[in-house]
Amino acid sequence: MQRSRACKVLRMDSLTSRPADRGRSSIMENVNPYDPPLPASTDTDGESPHAGNAVTATFVFSPEHLIETLTRYRSQHLGRRIWRWVRYAAALVFLLVTVVGLFIPQYVASIFMLALAVFMFFPHKVDDFLARRNFHKSPHCNTLQTVRFTDEGLHSSSENQDSTLKWTAFSRAVVFNDGVLIFQGPKMVHWFPDNILDRKGDAESLRNLVESNLTTNHAVHRSGVNAIPDG
Repeated sequence: MQRSRACKVLRMDSLTSRPADRGRSSIMENVNPYDPPLPASTDTDGESPHAGNAVTATFVFSPEHLIETLTRYRSQHLGRRIWRWVRYAAALVFLLVTVVGLFIPQYVASIFMLALAVFMFFPHKVDDFLARRNFHKSPHCNTLQTVRFTDEGLHSSSENQDSTLKWTAFSRAVVFNDGVLIFQGPKMVHWFPDNILDRKGDAESLRNLVESNLTTNHAVHRSGVNAIPDG
């Protein structure tokens, strides 16, 4: 009797345990130990609430981009314009001395004066040559740069750096017909032409961001491309 009662108990236990074991088995069958765990789903992708206002520029920081930046920078200095006319006057004097030297005759002095006269017209070419040569030694030369403009500031990233600056870190900006020059102090500038912006309508958006964040004594000055001097 005791043996038959024990057998009935074991039979009942096995019957009641089968649904749970079957459920546990089906759950384990769906788990692959060789697959990475799936990420938890979230309602947001972590984007900034200001992502809709963002403007992105992507460009290669090449020597040509550096020279163009220097050209735009020079165009905004009154002293450069005054110096240009001084150079032209000096070049005229050197040319007159060259002509006089030919009649004395002082050929060596005339050649030297002629060289100085020619140099007075192209001193910025020497500056560009030196800047280009030094920039080739920089780790930032020919790196792909991505700059993101938002209401908060600028986020710049490349293979060598990743930095974020607020608008208060910049002193002023100059808006050209084909781009924006942003000053980070009196001698540090950043040039962003319209053709490096990711979207067609971003040119106006970038100008709106600059003009709304660099105000009062950091006023934005508009200037045409044709107004850029050569030195």
